[in-house]
Amino acid sequence: MKMEQIVVRGIAERLLFEAPDSDYRVFRLHDEADDATYTVTGHGTKPLVGDRLEIKGHWVQHKRYGRQFAADGWSRIIPESVDGIERFLGSGAVKGLGPALAHRVVAAFGKDTMKILERDPQRLLEVEGIGPKKLAVITESFYEEKQVNDIAYDLEQHGVAGRYAGRLLQKYGDDVHYVLTEEPYRMIAEIDGIGFKTADQMALAYGMDRQDPQRLSAGLTYVLQTMTQNGHVCIPDAELVRRAAFILQADALGLHDILKEAIEVGQLCTADFQGTVYVYTPEAYEEENYIARRIQDMAAMKPLPMKTHVQLFLDRWQDSCHFELADKQREAVEKSLESGMTVITGGPGTGKTTVVQTIIRLAEQEGLRILLCAPTGRAAKRLAETTQRKAKTIHRLLIPDGRQGRIQVFEYNETKLLPADLVIVDEVSMLDMEMMYHLLSALKPQCRCILVGDADQLPSVGAGAVLHDIIASGQVPVVRLDTIFRQQEGGRIVTNAHLINSGRLPVVNEDPEFRFVEIEDEAQGAEKISALYNSELLETGDKFAVQVLSPMYKNPCGVDNLNQLIQGRFNPPAEGKGELKGKNVIFRVGDKVMQKHNDYEKGVFNGDIGEIFAIQKDMVYVRYPEQDVKYEGQEVDEITLAYAITVHKSQGSEYHTVIMVLVNSHAIMLQRNLFYTAVTRAKRKVILVGSKRAVQTAVQNQRTSRRFTLLIPRLQGELIV
Repeated sequence: MKMEQIVVRGIAERLLFEAPDSDYRVFRLHDEADDATYTVTGHGTKPLVGDRLEIKGHWVQHKRYGRQFAADGWSRIIPESVDGIERFLGSGAVKGLGPALAHRVVAAFGKDTMKILERDPQRLLEVEGIGPKKLAVITESFYEEKQVNDIAYDLEQHGVAGRYAGRLLQKYGDDVHYVLTEEPYRMIAEIDGIGFKTADQMALAYGMDRQDPQRLSAGLTYVLQTMTQNGHVCIPDAELVRRAAFILQADALGLHDILKEAIEVGQLCTADFQGTVYVYTPEAYEEENYIARRIQDMAAMKPLPMKTHVQLFLDRWQDSCHFELADKQREAVEKSLESGMTVITGGPGTGKTTVVQTIIRLAEQEGLRILLCAPTGRAAKRLAETTQRKAKTIHRLLIPDGRQGRIQVFEYNETKLLPADLVIVDEVSMLDMEMMYHLLSALKPQCRCILVGDADQLPSVGAGAVLHDIIASGQVPVVRLDTIFRQQEGGRIVTNAHLINSGRLPVVNEDPEFRFVEIEDEAQGAEKISALYNSELLETGDKFAVQVLSPMYKNPCGVDNLNQLIQGRFNPPAEGKGELKGKNVIFRVGDKVMQKHNDYEKGVFNGDIGEIFAIQKDMVYVRYPEQDVKYEGQEVDEITLAYAITVHKSQGSEYHTVIMVLVNSHAIMLQRNLFYTAVTRAKRKVILVGSKRAVQTAVQNQRTSRRFTLLIPRLQGELIV
């Protein structure tokens, strides 16, 4: 339920905190009406000492700092009294005017001071200490300050937060009003922090008609981009229009016309398959087309001329390693160098690692240059450990090299190709369309590629279902490993994972390796999970070895609440321990945190997990496996607590112990491949916490969210690529 917005007025007394890279502020306000002083937090233009402010927001009770006023926005009330004017001018709001000079100016002009500053600033030369140079500084600063204040006030009068005033003025100068009234959707591409929803709020507030073609065009693009963020590569035109009409509260016929225009001018792309028109962003269209063409070319490659007799090599390899390869494993090795692309898939314990090790040894014997990579840092690290070879994330392999508009550019690309004859990619279920495109673009025409992964796991967080579609197309060799070997290490986990994947309930008797903790009340269950985390941590002694997984962020047993509870128990505040308040969370030294989005400049990517090792003022320092990273100001919002994470975010990682949450309130997310993915993240122990009903739901629900992509028909030649 949304809190009722209230309005307070007062004088800014002291600025407590100011984020250098954002407009987030914390300051003290003296409310003259109640003769009270309290803390205000929120985003807005910088309040200066002595500013008279009108603030909209609501009261909150902070766990550590007590009662505060959480502001939705504020605007400066230009002072009218002589004392107020002097406080304002002497506060630093106007460059060139300190307290002493402000006193002399106000003494000379009294209540007319503000009018003179605005309309007849030359009269300031009458005041001792103000010459032509000083006057130029004062008038320029006053004009800029007044512009920001006027824009903020105007935005507030239109029901829009004044916090955007500074950014609007910096970008558009005197054209701010024109942009707000005539071309508001430009702001989406031109100003950081303004997306479609904010631009649309401003546009409607300044009189934009809901059926205006500008609005409909921007809305269609927004809906399409939102769908791609949810995993879709494209979307049927009727579905796109239906969703856009609902979100925009607009006429579907008008949207159809706008969509047609956008397609005609190349703003959007389409493909017609089996009577349905699918709509793409130009980038997604190019990526899917290129991937299909490249895989077709790789599938047509001739077998690699071998100097080694493969069967003899495998026999000798088995003897030297003292184990016997299963028939499917031998087949995987034999096929690996026959085609330009090969897929090796199988569940936990089916010997994928052994096959990869064998292929590497065979390829080295053939003198091939080999590169190993995986979608995430954790997966790459594990690949390096199991193969005793260097392995990198795909991002680091390609080397990020800035952006061109919205498109990430890499050093290795279609013009500078990777120095490799064979590239092996592990954990391919996590590989999305965009990264597959960049990887294939950087491969030499004769380079071969082996994709290794578990096809039954969740699809990638990003757009597409690359592994699933390549397998389903039937256009490249696929070897499914189905013999379970890994009984000694994680035996119960492995067998239960296969039971879940086949639609049967896991065995959860008294086996300490895989147990079930039943709860009735979810709030009490959350406390139980927090206690379990603490006890398992004491056993392992490594915060990265124990991971809580939950299907959702919300509800008592969701990621957000669990992180707060676990942090409170495991890493509470203490004297001398650095901490910093983020947007929705307090970070402390020692916290386990996760990067939320790809940051190519810092070299950290979505899902990377590290530990805060220092906090200084507004800076947080995080130690990741590959490097230390500094977050400053607004950048702190790029990380979140990671004692508990979603199952999706855990892909590619492996933990000693997994505590998996399965509760009824998460029913909408409970499905077999999610449950299976969670269990397969554990090496030594799984603790299920929840209800029997939720466990049954997760096992029985084989329904998976369909992703719109046309990679299969493109690979099969049913669509021209």
